[in-house]
Amino acid sequence: MKIRILLFTWVLAFAMISPTLAQKSTDFDRSGLYFGAGGMFAVETFNNTGGLNFDSSPGYNFRLGYRFHPNIAVEAMSERAVGFDLKGLGGEISTWTTTLNGKFFALTGQFQPYGLLGIGAMQLKDKTPGPSLNDFGFALRYGGGIDTYITENLVFNMEVSYVHPQGNVDDINYVALGGGIQLRF
Repeated sequence: MKIRILLFTWVLAFAMISPTLAQKSTDFDRSGLYFGAGGMFAVETFNNTGGLNFDSSPGYNFRLGYRFHPNIAVEAMSERAVGFDLKGLGGEISTWTTTLNGKFFALTGQFQPYGLLGIGAMQLKDKTPGPSLNDFGFALRYGGGIDTYITENLVFNMEVSYVHPQGNVDDINYVALGGGIQLRF
């Protein structure tokens, strides 16, 4: 329920300010390489964990991308959820998720909202009571965010994405709420 309220609030806030975001583009939509790093908070939405209860996890991410069209970029993103703590029993689950994302920009001015769709893999490391598990699986990522240009080369971004793993790690779904800095070349 908290996730729905957070997502609804974020979408409503964006909808209210979006008319002010339609600014004339300078060089913000140019083609080129970018690198970014940021922090995130992974809100667990685990599907089936055998009645176990986990806390959400802090984390961080890195991205390397190339914008080849004013409205389209492709990026490789790697994200670490440091540890979903197991309540009451001790232990934790941590993940590395790496995806190849397509970013689709609605506007090309100083404020650039975008949709995101990615495909990749997740590594799970389980440090819960019982046998330890280290497993891999396929992962999808979808969401959206906004890039805010501080200068033509320095970008602040905020993003909400849903990570939906498959295969051996299919129970470890989460919503990543994050932000960071990108450097455009």
